[in-house]
Amino acid sequence: MERKALLASLVLVFIFGGIIGSASIGTKFVALTSTDDSDFSISVDSDTGINYYTLIEIDEGDNNEERQITYINHNFTFTSSEGESVTWDFGDGNLALGNVVSHEYQNSGVYSVLATSIGSADIESESITITVHLAGFAEVDNMECECAPTAKDTVIDLVPPDGMMNVQGYLIVEHDGSSESCTLRNPLQECHLRVIIQKTEQGTVISEEIIFDETFRSNEQLVDFDINQITIFPGQGIQIRLETDQLRDWHKPSAEWDISLVG
Repeated sequence: MERKALLASLVLVFIFGGIIGSASIGTKFVALTSTDDSDFSISVDSDTGINYYTLIEIDEGDNNEERQITYINHNFTFTSSEGESVTWDFGDGNLALGNVVSHEYQNSGVYSVLATSIGSADIESESITITVHLAGFAEVDNMECECAPTAKDTVIDLVPPDGMMNVQGYLIVEHDGSSESCTLRNPLQECHLRVIIQKTEQGTVISEEIIFDETFRSNEQLVDFDINQITIFPGQGIQIRLETDQLRDWHKPSAEWDISLVG
């Protein structure tokens, strides 16, 4: 009888604890309730943003160019309503505390933001999805001699995030003025450009597609590129390789592109 009475008492403790908000036994077990009619909510000023990436190579005349990389990241403002002590987990390893907080993502991607309100009687959570796209620009030095006087190339990294995405952009190669003008070339000496989109894994090319391979006699050549629904896994990347096989071709390449993540 004494054992049954003790068990009944424990059941009453749990039921009573559920009514008032919490119950505990010892120091290891704590049961907290969450009110279904709570008004706790979160919002963000915009659920999408664009980070800007710029790379400029400065020619110092020694084939060892100095790279200047600039990031301008979108700043998101998150707001909670009817919360008490609110903690934010931005999904990229960073946390914040407060009813109104701001955050910038260093890398483009899709993030799940979790906000938790801890009150005297309950713990409540709300989440929201944030998408960060990328706009990139690169201006690199002349296509460098790689292995022979007639083989020159350069590579532009498109710095893609992980996930599925669409990549659209264009590149321009411009005559740099240190060799004969492209417009003066005869048919046997026309400038030549080969543009290759390459997918890499751990720095090794695993697939590629030639999107331009032509000669020209203009001081500027523009090439558009459009990559739809490509999936990038951790450790993989996308790059543009520019090649020429003309001895006297010296061009300065630049590229501009947009990466839109596909949800």
